[in-house]
Amino acid sequence: MTPAVLIVLDALVPAATRARLVGMIEAAAPTARLIVPETPAGALDQAAPAAVAAGWTLPDGLVERMPRLRWIHAFTAGVDHFVGLPGVRDGRVVLTRTVGAHTAMPEHVMALVLAFSRRLHVDIRRQAAHRWDRPAGIGGEVRGQVLGILGLGQIGRALAAQAAAFGMRVIGAKRTPDPVPHVERVFPPDRMDEVLREADFVVALLPATPATRGVLGEREFRLMRPTAVFINVARGTILQEPALLRALREGWIAGAGLDVFDAEPLPPDHPLYAFEQVIITPHVAGVTPQFFDRVAGVFCENLRRYAAGEPLQHVVDVSRGY
Repeated sequence: MTPAVLIVLDALVPAATRARLVGMIEAAAPTARLIVPETPAGALDQAAPAAVAAGWTLPDGLVERMPRLRWIHAFTAGVDHFVGLPGVRDGRVVLTRTVGAHTAMPEHVMALVLAFSRRLHVDIRRQAAHRWDRPAGIGGEVRGQVLGILGLGQIGRALAAQAAAFGMRVIGAKRTPDPVPHVERVFPPDRMDEVLREADFVVALLPATPATRGVLGEREFRLMRPTAVFINVARGTILQEPALLRALREGWIAGAGLDVFDAEPLPPDHPLYAFEQVIITPHVAGVTPQFFDRVAGVFCENLRRYAAGEPLQHVVDVSRGY
């Protein structure tokens, strides 16, 4: 099989990395015709011959211009931007996702946990203001603290191992509550409240699906301890943002570490920027220089399989959304 393959690369990808990724893809399927536009508009203009499309997102209207499209590969673990595309929902187009590339995400979460525990977010602001305020810099210890993980998939399991290495107790919730290494107790989704009540740090790793949209609202934030910190590295859509803002303003929770948002980029006048007890990162929890190579590696193996007529890996169950 000699498919035409459209690769839509994000602006986040540095030029040198872009060239290396294209070289890896060419080596995986040397007979394929690669189409790598420089811009989203270029993707729309050049898409028609392609039977395969891959990217972090696809420009609006792109799929409608691809009459030969048979397979879409998401360079992301979450596929909420892809499951509603024409052809995907009805099964005419196979959707696969990237699994195993986001190995830095647990480290990002632990960095946030440690920063809040040691109150580094307070000290950094004091430093910027040229203020020596020693009591403000005295934090606690994570050893013995409870980390609650909402979503114990591959990333959640890796996070549990790292948290346990710091001496934390780990509890969590997942769709099928079978035992997970390093996790003391695993609850089904209908008992998520127990995680919220007990955890000192609540980490959201839920997939973005219709069932999880807005699942964290006023009721859930009120269940959390007033000393607890909420961390979201999943998707902004899983929480009700007004409820989070109220929780921060009224002290239902002690703080929040946020990497994902309903609107991205987060507008400069957004009220979240004003909270001293909030740490904001621009959707980079899983991104490192090595990340891009791992993303390309997952896609290249599937492209090799596609060209050879073999079954694809990491096919998305569209009815579940992951």
